[in-house]
Amino acid sequence: MSAYTDQEELEKLKAWWKNYGGALLIGVLLGLALLFGNKYWTQYKEQQRVAASELYEQMLQQVKESKTGDARASGEKLIGEYARTPYAGMAALMLARLSFEANDAAGARRRLEWAEAHALDPAVAHAARLRLGRLYVAGGEYDAALALASKGGPGFEAEYLELKGDAYLGQGKTDDARAAYSDAIQQLPPDSTSRRLLEMKLEDLGGGKRG
Repeated sequence: MSAYTDQEELEKLKAWWKNYGGALLIGVLLGLALLFGNKYWTQYKEQQRVAASELYEQMLQQVKESKTGDARASGEKLIGEYARTPYAGMAALMLARLSFEANDAAGARRRLEWAEAHALDPAVAHAARLRLGRLYVAGGEYDAALALASKGGPGFEAEYLELKGDAYLGQGKTDDARAAYSDAIQQLPPDSTSRRLLEMKLEDLGGGKRG
């Protein structure tokens, strides 16, 4: 009886494996693939981050040593090969600065537009947007500057309001500019250098000090 039972169980096992064994094997293989794939992806991202960090430090040193050509090459490599790291956005900001200092406004604008659209760090994206907005104001593109200023962002309220005021002023909308500057001042502490500069802009418009 025992031998018969064992044989019967063996036949049942064979039948079960025939029906479900393939799916089970695939499930196990998929699980292993996900496990090791995730581990590999995590390691890959860390390697990318470290390499990008080292390249960005190299870029900063090149800028410090006035090796502009080398710094540009490092920045291009960061954007081209490490775009999915935070350092690419920072490199774009630095490239924009180098272009601006070389009187290449179009180049600076192109770099800022890339950083504004692709930077992974929100602070870098806001910095790019604000600098781009100032370029728009300088170029008389006031509507474009206002469009950027309307995006705003926590922690940058005063800067966006100032940009808005500058754009309104360029359009000849003095009252709107005065209101934007006044609102910006309210966002800043009394001892802030930026607050004093805004107060000067407001005084130039005949608004006096506010806040």
